[in-house]
Amino acid sequence: MKNNKKNIIFIIIALVFSSAGCSRSDNKEEYQENLRPGNESSAQQYTPGRYSAQGKIVKIDKDGIHVQEGENVNTYKVDQARSSNYFLGEYVGINKLDGGTYDAVSDQYYDYTQRRTSNGDEIKRVTATVGEVGEDFITAITEMGDLKSNYPKGFNLKEGDQFIADYVENTKGNELLSYFDETSKINATVKEVSRDTNGMLRVYGVSDDNREYDINVDSDTITNFAHSTLQEGDEIVVYPEKTDGNIPAVVRAKLVVRRSE
Repeated sequence: MKNNKKNIIFIIIALVFSSAGCSRSDNKEEYQENLRPGNESSAQQYTPGRYSAQGKIVKIDKDGIHVQEGENVNTYKVDQARSSNYFLGEYVGINKLDGGTYDAVSDQYYDYTQRRTSNGDEIKRVTATVGEVGEDFITAITEMGDLKSNYPKGFNLKEGDQFIADYVENTKGNELLSYFDETSKINATVKEVSRDTNGMLRVYGVSDDNREYDINVDSDTITNFAHSTLQEGDEIVVYPEKTDGNIPAVVRAKLVVRRSE
């Protein structure tokens, strides 16, 4: 009888340890799955500083993803199934895999609303009215006062026009980087989002006055959102670089702003 009790106690203890071992094993497998490169929920991809590289996609071809990092452009061999999730102009994090290949993920830490130049200067934005226009400068009339900026590239707006200015402050004063004519903007609703063979984001949109647009968002287009997050039904404001007369009109976008909810 005593031997039977001892055997029963031994079996119970063995079962308890066996169950605990399975639990640890299951948790370990789950943890390893979360750390696998390419898994969007991995701790590696959501921890600042854990990317192998970070930057803006400027080209996608058979050699991989070409990423601008500061003043340099580096190429990373990324599986086509992964690279097809992203677009020219989008900011990504690059993680190194075995065998000299890489994985790309949306850069969770890049703030599209807080832009900086490659030198680290903060890019500021203001809505203004054109004041004086000189050979290499313009004066913007804003709610905070007049803002004089250097702009040696030529300026095609005239006094009294409404515009948006992106500029930086440096030792030489204010420098106008780009500007957007308020009279040219298109308010549209996204009806379809697609990706061309070169990785460019193409948006089929319908404006408030029911005009149709084929909006091309390339690597130089400025946005306030990650390209891969744009979806049907979003309300956007498009500032064109160029627009043709086709139906739908093809727009090369200079700036695209997704409106807040």
